[in-house]
Amino acid sequence: MMLNDLANETLTAQLQAYSQRRFTGRLDIRGSITWSLYFCLGRLVWAAGGEHPVRRWHRLLKQYCPQIEPDKIRLREVNMPRTTWEYLALTVLVKRHNITGEQAVDTIKNTLTEVLFDILQHSEKERLIFIRDTQDILDASLTLINPGTALEAAQQSWEIWRNAGLGKLSPNIAPVVTQAEILHQMTSPGVYNNFVQLIDGKSTFRDLAVTVNQDSLVVTRALVPYIRRQIMGLMKIPDFPQLIAPIVQGEETSRILKPQATHIQTHSLKPRVSQTPHPQKIHHASSNTQAKLVRPLVACVEDSVQECSIMADILTKARYGFVSIPDSLQAVLLLLQYKPDFIFLDLVMPIANGYEICAQIRRVEYFKTTPIAILTGNDTIVDRVRAKMVGATDFVAKPIEARKVLSVLLKHLDLSSFSSDKFACLPDATV
Repeated sequence: MMLNDLANETLTAQLQAYSQRRFTGRLDIRGSITWSLYFCLGRLVWAAGGEHPVRRWHRLLKQYCPQIEPDKIRLREVNMPRTTWEYLALTVLVKRHNITGEQAVDTIKNTLTEVLFDILQHSEKERLIFIRDTQDILDASLTLINPGTALEAAQQSWEIWRNAGLGKLSPNIAPVVTQAEILHQMTSPGVYNNFVQLIDGKSTFRDLAVTVNQDSLVVTRALVPYIRRQIMGLMKIPDFPQLIAPIVQGEETSRILKPQATHIQTHSLKPRVSQTPHPQKIHHASSNTQAKLVRPLVACVEDSVQECSIMADILTKARYGFVSIPDSLQAVLLLLQYKPDFIFLDLVMPIANGYEICAQIRRVEYFKTTPIAILTGNDTIVDRVRAKMVGATDFVAKPIEARKVLSVLLKHLDLSSFSSDKFACLPDATV
């Protein structure tokens, strides 16, 4: 992590600077509370942290994904990221067709608006420090948001809130009835009963707004007169517990969403690794696989099991190490883990296409010069130009054949840099 050299500038200047730099990574904004903004190529991917991240998740799912019950989702994974689990859950919900891509985008946009609103409010009462981390990369598989557009939406909400005389009042505070008798005298029985049931000190202004299907500004302004007369008070309340279930030793952890009422189930996100001399068998990677991998190591990001099997057979017969990554959502993270010497990248995959993933890979310093070949059934001039624009080294037309695969490897890999005890082409593997 590095302390930002723009730490004394405004949030607007910060976002403009990172957009212009085409920054990829995480930007932490720290004060009494910490928020995190995730970038890909200068665009916003996700926002995390804040006072009530789980409450925010519950609210936004109720608003934009009403078919999903937040309480029924349980994430289970030993290395589950504690700050981006919501984003990971959204990607899985989209991939399993539990929600639409549009619903996911609406959730992301409003998450950004809430987080940026809170940062703007806190920036007026305390000094914020900006710290960047170029190693924490989030797959931009759902959408990329223009930082200027996201900030403009948050600034408009903040200006309206402040101009209404609410600048010092946080929407994350919970109102509570403190003078029930006086309230009873001032209101009708129906209004009183609604107030007592809703204003119980367990819901923030934002929570209440979702409950009554109103804008948080409207709800807050309606309650301010009672607060000023001390008929209602304000209190800080804790966040909901995080939805990551504890892992029981020996329990299967390859699923990232535990299927309950929403019936969400995922396949393992671990890559499949092949090593010689058993090319026909693709093993699941384990925590100590990397140290045993054959070099040169070739990675293939491909969701088709059949295509991966063909690639594994070709490469292991030719004495290459091979790692298969079937899930595009985890591609960059797993590539960083295994650090292959060559990457084959399928063009057409669910959610994120090969062009998007290639651009993400090239933003990682380690992979600046790693050869990347796009695999596609559409070998056109337009496709080749676009592949070059996002940093692809070469283009391999499907169907996958040994001659094509081995030719492109020999073209771009300097085999002399690999020791002979780790790599030796078999006679029948020559091109």
